Amino acid sequence: MDTRATIASILDRAYTARRTNDAAAAATVFAPDGQFGANGAPPATQLAERTNAIASMFENFRVVAYTEHCRIIDPPRAVVHWRGRFRLKNGREGETDVLDLIEIRDGKIAALTTFFDTAYASALSAPA
Repeated sequence: MDTRATIASILDRAYTARRTNDAAAAATVFAPDGQFGANGAPPATQLAERTNAIASMFENFRVVAYTEHCRIIDPPRAVVHWRGRFRLKNGREGETDVLDLIEIRDGKIAALTTFFDTAYASALSAPA
């Protein structure tokens, strides 16, 4: 089982990648069969699908400011509540809270589901 320290290290790498909009680095913290999903949508489970989903999210919602509110680690799971300011492709910026539910297995993310205000994200994404 992964320890709290191991999980904290994995989270540090994952959120450094998110803060710096480095989708390639974020993809490396996932297990080969890891799952990535948003707000109850079917998760991306295959390597290419997961890598594309992460890259698309990072490209469409570039982090320009990041504040972590709390991190709860209860091996093998973790919850991270954070607030981001995002810049979208249309030039708009917006700020919202994000809650990530994460499961760790063998030093990698086995599952990550991210929750955010989809109506707000959709409104920000509309053509300017």
